Amino acid sequence: MKKIFLVLCFFTIACSHNVNNYGESLQSWVGQSEERLLQAWGTPQNVFYVTGNEKVFTYTQFSTHKHDFEAYPNQVYYPAIAVPNFGFPSQPAYTTFYCKTSFTIQDYIITNYSFNGDGCV
Repeated sequence: MKKIFLVLCFFTIACSHNVNNYGESLQSWVGQSEERLLQAWGTPQNVFYVTGNEKVFTYTQFSTHKHDFEAYPNQVYYPAIAVPNFGFPSQPAYTTFYCKTSFTIQDYIITNYSFNGDGCV
């Protein structure tokens, strides 16, 4: 039980460290111009107009990573229902992650940001 707790603590700290780094990198955009954001990030996927001089640019990024772990490490082998291996290569398992980042822009200057998703690193 103690080992499980330590692993969960390590995982939580590692994930929060990545999120903190991503948030810190976005903080540097506050005070920058809309034009500079467009040059660096490109055209946003969505633009929401809050008021006449305030809008929100939203960028969504997707990434796919290969699983480097066995899904069922303690799997029980049942030979009666086993699928024969005909020599075909096994397909690696992949998972898709996303990160949605939004910038609030008022009078052509970035005033705030937000992000969510499991791929914000």
